[in-house]
Amino acid sequence: MKTDFYASLYYIISNTAIFFCFVPIILVLTKKTYTEKAYLFTAIYWLANGLLNLPTWFGLATNNLLIHHLTLLYNMLDAPLVLMIFFFSSSYQKKKIIFYTISAFIFFELLITAWKGYNLSSSTIIIGAGTVLALVFSTIGIMEYLQNVDHSPFENTMVLVFASILFDYGIFIVIYLFSYLKIAYSKDADNYFIYYASLFISTTLSSLALWRYAGKEKSVPKDSLQNPFRARLKELDDEYL
Repeated sequence: MKTDFYASLYYIISNTAIFFCFVPIILVLTKKTYTEKAYLFTAIYWLANGLLNLPTWFGLATNNLLIHHLTLLYNMLDAPLVLMIFFFSSSYQKKKIIFYTISAFIFFELLITAWKGYNLSSSTIIIGAGTVLALVFSTIGIMEYLQNVDHSPFENTMVLVFASILFDYGIFIVIYLFSYLKIAYSKDADNYFIYYASLFISTTLSSLALWRYAGKEKSVPKDSLQNPFRARLKELDDEYL
């Protein structure tokens, strides 16, 4: 009885999580907020998660070779994609730091792949480093948000996106320790359940952010009129892009 309940719950959570991976891109396209690159890359990031899990919907989850290659490819793209979210949501000075971080990380990926080969061994190192970067930048983003009292719709959107990333990668540490580093025995079914549960919660947070706040910053904020220094920073950001 318990086994049947667990299997049913796993089925519902996994399929709902995969579905919600496609919600951000649907929201960005329908609300026409794709011109804001931070929103666009948020949607692309979750879309990549959804595409990775599509074989589950088409009965290909048992194709180990396909899953293996898809996982290796995704693990190479994962950190650069999430770093692009931080890049396009940051101020001019922080953009430079993240740009150099992305460049260094891609070089790191190539170096590790050349050393270890294109396999699970190199992928384990790469996603471990990528997880640390995602946790650091998402935490910084949330702390910067909390330092201010007044927030724009863009800032409200991105803090929820940062929270979703922080939660996703925070839970992934558990999966990384047990499934990749294998510090102790764990069932694959349990690891996958944790993965899909965290994916569901994370995509729901990002979807809520894009639905509730994104697209409401089209009108000129009052502080951009009252604070010429902040308006100039926005101009520098546009020039940098």
